[in-house]
Amino acid sequence: MNEVIQLRGLIVHHHIVIDGNGVHLFDGGFLGGVSRIRRALARHGLKFSNVKSLILSHGHLDHTLNAARIQKLTGCKVHAPLDDRAHIHGKHRYQGWSKVCGFLESVGRSLSQYSPPDIDEWFEEGDEICGFKVIALPGHTIGHCGFFDEATRQLIASDLFTNQSGPPGPPPRILNDHHAEALRSILKAAALEPKEVYLNHSRKRSPAEHARSLQILARSLLLENQGIDEPPNKS
Repeated sequence: MNEVIQLRGLIVHHHIVIDGNGVHLFDGGFLGGVSRIRRALARHGLKFSNVKSLILSHGHLDHTLNAARIQKLTGCKVHAPLDDRAHIHGKHRYQGWSKVCGFLESVGRSLSQYSPPDIDEWFEEGDEICGFKVIALPGHTIGHCGFFDEATRQLIASDLFTNQSGPPGPPPRILNDHHAEALRSILKAAALEPKEVYLNHSRKRSPAEHARSLQILARSLLLENQGIDEPPNKS
């Protein structure tokens, strides 16, 4: 089984996966992310030179902020979802409720003097990266993805849902490109029946407990049908 290490930040978490081929970073974290990576590697007797790849789950700033710096420090390859190309380059056109997210992103990019990384590989659903199958889970962003190991049934779910406080729920509407698609993605992920789920916005619980939270949330959405039947976003 892959060793998955969660690096917990104040707002957003990110993950390190260690396997027989080296070290892989799933998202680069937000403020303080690079320091957290350095400390976690050191605890395992590893250095930045051991990092082989950085995989971005989607293009929001709290996942991409450190990507260019990590790429420079490690020399690793950077992989990202093709459908989030505009997000990663800061050119996505936000609409509806997500304009709030767009405003926050533009302020954050300006204050941090954000520079996008050079993407070595754009991936799509069904591709395989570091032993994980790419699962398209759109809605939070157009290209938001999860990563599923079919052998171990581990799912790195990124921002699929949150349970930082209160019961599990989808990301807030103001942070979603298309809320109904985000709900359908939760049902899609639950159908995979993962044994372990790794989230980027969560309270400190075991991956098995997060997997149970996913099933609870999916059942709740089906019972309430919270706009799931809304047509997919074609923009």
